Amino acid sequence: MVYLIGSLIKYRSDDGAMWLAADESSAITLTVTMNRMLWFILSRQGQVVSRDEILDSVWDAHGLISSNNTLNKYISEIRKKFVLFGLEDECIATVPKIGFIFNSEVDVQVLPDDNDVDPNENKKLASAPITEITSQRGKRQLYAPLLLALSLIISTLSFLMHKNYFSTNENTIEKEVNTFFLFNFDTCPVYTTQKNSQSLSELKKDIFINMANDVKVSCLPGATFLYQVSETYLYGDIGRVYISRCTTGNKGFVSCLNYYWSGYEKNE
Repeated sequence: MVYLIGSLIKYRSDDGAMWLAADESSAITLTVTMNRMLWFILSRQGQVVSRDEILDSVWDAHGLISSNNTLNKYISEIRKKFVLFGLEDECIATVPKIGFIFNSEVDVQVLPDDNDVDPNENKKLASAPITEITSQRGKRQLYAPLLLALSLIISTLSFLMHKNYFSTNENTIEKEVNTFFLFNFDTCPVYTTQKNSQSLSELKKDIFINMANDVKVSCLPGATFLYQVSETYLYGDIGRVYISRCTTGNKGFVSCLNYYWSGYEKNE
């Protein structure tokens, strides 16, 4: 289902895509949890939704565990997305000691299927983006999907590097394998599989640097890093971190050295 919010933003609840109505190329994709939360509150526009309702429907119903602190951070990130697209009205208001409400004064329209335009239909990607990976405290760890998706990305990169298609140009690598340039670790570019806000990107950089220094992962000539950290880990809960350093030689691709971490963020 596609919504037109504030006559400015289009939002598709099926996959969490959000873009300016006048500019399809501006599309971003919300994380699974963020999308689930936004749709839950938006579909009840004008109604106060309690914190317990959100926690039950967005996390507990899907076998996940969260907290009010994490809930607040997700609400903050959703608000930032609206501001990013130029919607200055407060879309999601806080109801003290109760929960949240999607502002009834913000114009929200449900668009007919004919207007359901995919802003990513012209992007031909070599691999699918990784969906959000979360885990329960001391219970189920969704380990296999992370490894599988990251293995596909590494395999794709290996092929591209071998064929001399690999480039450190941010736009090229993003188009070919659906990754996003994060920063340069010394002289080595670091790519992630999910585009985040500026605040989360800075947090991801700090975690990468701390982890890399902890195990003495250095930047080698011609090396490139692939990096993924689960959102639960970013917010200080149990989660996973993955770093892969891929190197090349005179004949192209050589190998990738992989590192994994699981547990709590060190710098809470």
